[in-house]
Amino acid sequence: APYRGAGRPEVGFAMERAVDLVANELDLDPAEVRFRNMIKADQMPYSVGLTYRDGVPIVYDSGDYPKALERALEELGGLKSIRKRQKDALSQGRYIGLGLGCYVEGTGVGPFEGARVKIDATGKIVVATGACPQGQGHETVFAQVTADLWKVPIEDVYVTVADTAHVTMGYGTLASRSTVTASGAIQLASDEIKEKVFAIASDILETGEQDLELRDSGVGVKGVPGMHISFRDIATAARPGWGHKRPEGIDAGLEVTSYYEPPTVTWAYASNAAIVEVNPATGQVLIENYVEVHDAGVLVNPAIADGQVKGGLVQGLGGGLLEEITYDENGQLLTGSFMDYLLPSASDVPPITVIHQETPSPLNSLGIKGLGEGGAIAPPVVIANAVCDALRPFKAEINSTPVRWGDVAAIFGDDPFKATSTTTTPEMDE
Repeated sequence: APYRGAGRPEVGFAMERAVDLVANELDLDPAEVRFRNMIKADQMPYSVGLTYRDGVPIVYDSGDYPKALERALEELGGLKSIRKRQKDALSQGRYIGLGLGCYVEGTGVGPFEGARVKIDATGKIVVATGACPQGQGHETVFAQVTADLWKVPIEDVYVTVADTAHVTMGYGTLASRSTVTASGAIQLASDEIKEKVFAIASDILETGEQDLELRDSGVGVKGVPGMHISFRDIATAARPGWGHKRPEGIDAGLEVTSYYEPPTVTWAYASNAAIVEVNPATGQVLIENYVEVHDAGVLVNPAIADGQVKGGLVQGLGGGLLEEITYDENGQLLTGSFMDYLLPSASDVPPITVIHQETPSPLNSLGIKGLGEGGAIAPPVVIANAVCDALRPFKAEINSTPVRWGDVAAIFGDDPFKATSTTTTPEMDE
């Protein structure tokens, strides 16, 4: 079954817990350690010195990592305000913690994706792609990309996905790749058809191609509103044996299949921050607020992007607090159904804020990056870091998920309030 993340939350957990451990050892704020070590915007593109799984050297293509973290903290009130509130709460026997988690993610991986684009007899744009959606909204996204490329209403675009009768070769939906790769294939096919469209329109309108533009579901002469031919009439002229004689060298039909082969991956990234409060009597972890600042390049559909990231965040929160496969002493599975395996419900979801920081990727002409797995990566480590931050007086270390209430309560021992008068919050480097 489709499941977002595929190893990334686990690696991110180890890396981001390590950053907090370094901060504790150096008596620095975990946010400060991140700010000091982040790649700056003016260092982009940034060569990492490693090779990606596609055999291409890793070069982070674009972004502003410090700005993303700064915006996440500002959304929660700002670092100084958070630390003051934390200190005041501790003096009252309340344990509040700030958790952070940052990552970069290779998206839009190859080796290829296919798309077929045609203008049918009615002048509508028909698109087929090998990408196979599982609820991500691909059909809407691809229709929007196509509508933008052809300057037509989205209602004039028809999209078919995952049908080998239309596209014989496709690589599928995985690894946050479909918007990047399928859109790239749609653009390649569209560009090739446009050459024929402009050649036919130029011949009919008796105007040079350099003087033509796409408009009003057809092609028109720049600056001359009355000089225009619809895609429907162009499609008629392009039919074999019918209507207008095609220009020399232009074959019949307006249909092209293209395959986009990305040079390498685009690099999406995000900064996550959350404030939690830990109940010293029960060990309950209450997430007060969760923020993710995510950069997927130019957004094709902000509403779908928002839903993708929020859905991933809920999935990640489930992994951080609720979900666990358990066995009894005889090795028998105890969580074999959703009666026993806890998934987050609507009542478990805290207030979530998603901020999109759009930095175009230079690796494709649309400037887009992937985001399908984005939300799911950071929440487990953000929760663990937040709980450890709240329980800093006890030097708590949580290095696995889910974060269980019983384990948290055990950290307090017999007197959950014994550390409140002697412990301070992390010092910020001024």
